[in-house]
Amino acid sequence: MSVTEQQKAYHLRKVRTRLQRLDINQDGYISREDFELMGKRLIENTSDITKEKSETILATFATIPDLLGLKPGVKIPLEEMAKIGSDTILSGKRPPGVHDMLFDCIDTNNNGTISIEEYKVYFKVIGPNISDEEMKHSFNTIDSNGDGVISRDEFLAAAEDFFYGVEETELSNVFYGKLVP
Repeated sequence: MSVTEQQKAYHLRKVRTRLQRLDINQDGYISREDFELMGKRLIENTSDITKEKSETILATFATIPDLLGLKPGVKIPLEEMAKIGSDTILSGKRPPGVHDMLFDCIDTNNNGTISIEEYKVYFKVIGPNISDEEMKHSFNTIDSNGDGVISRDEFLAAAEDFFYGVEETELSNVFYGKLVP
């Protein structure tokens, strides 16, 4: 695939946005700690979560860094990680199953869909400064059939557009909240 400089810049901006949202401890680095904190905060902010689901979420967020090649004890500066991530994605490499795993973690009640309540919890974890209106807009954009829930197919299609698309789309512009500069 031939990608223009403008498309590369847009893709880098998307990856930078994602990583800023994943920098849960706000230290300017991406590390395994960020993923562990994400799992813990997702559990802490979810009412009526089962012990089994909590364990699954923690195990998943311990596994995702391995799939991304993030070694224990390593902290990568956010901007460096954004460039590496964007270049890796644009080269065609895809970590297997990460988006399915993320869907399963956000779907805390295991009913096969993500409700607005589950999505709010997820956004509270990854973007506590994202407004309720922005979060709802993201949810409604991903919920392409307008049935009030995000199905696995809708989520995976949105993730595909965000991570692997190089054209500017509304979906890419709101998947992780507004894109950062």
